[in-house]
Amino acid sequence: MARSLRSQGKKRFRAIKRENVFKPVEDARLARLAEAQAKAAEKPKVGDHMEEEKLENDSMMDTTDETKKISTSGARNNKVARKLAKKKAKKAHKPKSTKNLF
Repeated sequence: MARSLRSQGKKRFRAIKRENVFKPVEDARLARLAEAQAKAAEKPKVGDHMEEEKLENDSMMDTTDETKKISTSGARNNKVARKLAKKKAKKAHKPKSTKNLF
């Protein structure tokens, strides 16, 4: 009978296989990854030299703590604003009709 995935025989076999076959492979892989990560941590980072140069340049350029103010009161240049401006311009230049009303 014991054909189910939950049968005791299959559970026991999977547990033994998990412990004796897969565990050493997983441990070896974990050790390799830890070693590779340790080697990568010792190497210089990709952007470290650029950050050092930037810090040196910043300290040489200016030592004032004032920040620039950014103007936010200018015209918005989004699609809706451009469409409304175009519509207003078109309406302003449209010639008036000279139709007699009587």
